Amino acid sequence: MIIADDHRIVREGIAMLLAPEPDVDLVDEASSGEELLELLETTEVDVVLLDVRMPGKGGLEVLEELQNRDDAPPVVVLSMHDDPSYVKRAIELGASGYLLKSVGKVELLRALGVVVAGGSYIQGEITAPLIARMVDPTSGGSVAKLSLRDIEMLHMLAGGLDNRVVARRLGVSEAAVKAQLRVVYSRLGVKRRSEAVAVALRLGIIT
Repeated sequence: MIIADDHRIVREGIAMLLAPEPDVDLVDEASSGEELLELLETTEVDVVLLDVRMPGKGGLEVLEELQNRDDAPPVVVLSMHDDPSYVKRAIELGASGYLLKSVGKVELLRALGVVVAGGSYIQGEITAPLIARMVDPTSGGSVAKLSLRDIEMLHMLAGGLDNRVVARRLGVSEAAVKAQLRVVYSRLGVKRRSEAVAVALRLGIIT
């Protein structure tokens, strides 16, 4: 794992917190987006813990560049910012997880484990209140009840991924994906995935 954060005390604090864990191997640290990208040119890791706001290239810019790398590791954003625009954009740019810096050790370890296994993890505190601010409340129905996981699934549907692939990326069963999609369809007032994607695009939920 690489920790990328411009605050030394944060990097060292996380390193000390995770040092006793046998399943966590801290390979290196980066104090900027540029430094992280340089490290990833020569260093192979299974996950990156990435801050959003850093001098120079911020976390979102790093995520955008990593989209063009076939060998890019999964990224968990760790930020003090719960602004919906940051969360939504990070997911759109391929972040596998989003955590607030208020997260505890147990949940941090759980998130890292899920992401390394190929799934995705959004901290529980980042829920409906934030989504409600991201969606036009005049659109009708129960759209404001969409969770970040729902939006993530909609992005995958828009990318043409089938339920099997969606399940693998989320680290859940295919049956769980089908069940959640029924909930998403209900909240969007549609009956099938093509309609769900069309409505989500029209409302600006996904781009």
